[in-house]
Amino acid sequence: MPDKQILEKAGYPRPDFVRRNFMSLDGEWEFAFLSQLGRPFPEGCLDRPLPGNIMVPFSYTCKASGIGCPDHEDCLCYGRDLIVSKEDLSGQVLLKFGAVDYCCDVWINGSHVGSHQGGHTQFEFPIASHLHIGKNRILLCARDDWECDRPRGKQYWKDAPDRCWYADTSGIWKSVWLEFVPEKYIRRVKLTPDTDNRCLTLEVFLSESFSGTLKAGIFFHDTLKKTVTFSFADTHYLCETIRVNEEDFVDEIHYWSCETPNLYHLALSLSENNTANCDTVECYFGMRKVETRDSNVYLNNRLLFQRLVLDQGYWKDSLMTPPSKDAIKKDIQLTKMMGFNGARKHQKLEAPHYYYWADVLGLLVWCEMPSSYRFNDCEVSSLLSEWQEVICEAYNHPCIITWVPFNESWGVRNVFSDRQQLSFIKASYYLTKTYDPSRLISTNDGWEIPNETDIFCIHDYEGDADTIRDRYQDIGAFAKTGIPNRPALTCSSSYLGQPFFLSEYGGIALLCDSSGENWGYNGFAETSEEYIERIKALTETIRNLPNCCGYCYTQLTDVFQEVNGLLTAEREPKVPIETLNKIFD
Repeated sequence: MPDKQILEKAGYPRPDFVRRNFMSLDGEWEFAFLSQLGRPFPEGCLDRPLPGNIMVPFSYTCKASGIGCPDHEDCLCYGRDLIVSKEDLSGQVLLKFGAVDYCCDVWINGSHVGSHQGGHTQFEFPIASHLHIGKNRILLCARDDWECDRPRGKQYWKDAPDRCWYADTSGIWKSVWLEFVPEKYIRRVKLTPDTDNRCLTLEVFLSESFSGTLKAGIFFHDTLKKTVTFSFADTHYLCETIRVNEEDFVDEIHYWSCETPNLYHLALSLSENNTANCDTVECYFGMRKVETRDSNVYLNNRLLFQRLVLDQGYWKDSLMTPPSKDAIKKDIQLTKMMGFNGARKHQKLEAPHYYYWADVLGLLVWCEMPSSYRFNDCEVSSLLSEWQEVICEAYNHPCIITWVPFNESWGVRNVFSDRQQLSFIKASYYLTKTYDPSRLISTNDGWEIPNETDIFCIHDYEGDADTIRDRYQDIGAFAKTGIPNRPALTCSSSYLGQPFFLSEYGGIALLCDSSGENWGYNGFAETSEEYIERIKALTETIRNLPNCCGYCYTQLTDVFQEVNGLLTAEREPKVPIETLNKIFD
């Protein structure tokens, strides 16, 4: 992909699905807690501003929003005026939200345009019929309570952060923007590479059924490799196969990998028969394959040892929202500089630019569903519903090679022997495979693992390297016992030879960070030398375990009271980057 295209996409709210005609709505909005308003919402706020202001897309609970109020409020009100032109209204207008936690309703000029439930994924409303030329008013009401039977991730359900849970993020916390499109447009694109057959499966979901043509141009760097045109009749869905040709008879296609993160640019142009309307979208894809064979993981038919770091994706002054697009890129660069070839994005769907820069710079990513914590029918429906949205939103990123629907039996505390909860996590595995058979799944990452998993992932914060070495000499024997107080498998499962990962370990903290409620695993290292030696001893031991296919060190940065990061919360290395690189690379 040309550097120019990389920079252009990097400025767009969602770089994997770019339209040139858009308007960012990030910035200052009017804001109020519903409990503050002395008038009904939205009726009483159509012609009067809300009493406060907030910087979108930051939650009111963080300093970056301009408010920084730690007190929990269930109901949040947003408003802003919007100017649109006659040209803007020549087709459809899509109002897009990156994420609003947890559920919301939106009004345009007093008319209700839609609702959404789920705090981590993108959604949109077509709003052209509610707009007029000149000034228009957007009002949004977000509701976010402390219920635990819906996906929360690391957001704590009490007043103050505790253990490994952190401050609440409520309301708008990802970008907001408008896209100006024709009346009939491309709603979604699904791109599936097939490296063995050197082709791309292109699925296009349209806004409605109609007849027309779709033109697809594939570029590599500045070179147009192929142009194909498909005609379709009275449908809202297209599925086509495009061959990705080699340079010549002795050259391979340009594979995507950590060392060579090659990306193909895909330009799509949609036209309706007998009209001048044309919708254009710019995407990209990477030609790569991930699979398991003989208890190992392979990327593009080559043995892959994964060196991951656990990345919570929190910032001190902006919580789950990155303070800038450059901050996301810096995190990925620091991750690679320390010697890791991947990251396990823990308990959140990150901002789109994270996956974009991971695609561009070559970083493997595990994508994980934010957990809920109380098992009932509401948890089942809310988690599976939002998990489908997560998969659809993140699907096209070649960097993502593993899906993680559950972590450490959170939300399914009795899954070891409860058939209902076991059915739930099995359902998540098969649902994920239905959407995406091309990636790996760690169904319940950590322990109490069912048969239905592609990889056997264990969390072990044992601090003694010799104990780690002895514990994992025979994975089959270990699977029958597990770590102390945590069975490796559910009671009805057995180890089936899946690749073994130690997908959480380490978590070492320095004594200088030990004030107040701060903590790390297995006590604090008194000096930097001890800190380095403990990390080194554990990592080298794990790397040399028989049948071990990778590890994930906890963690990238300090987060609130959890001060076991390799970096501080401000992204400053605790020991020299070069030292860490020698350990992890």
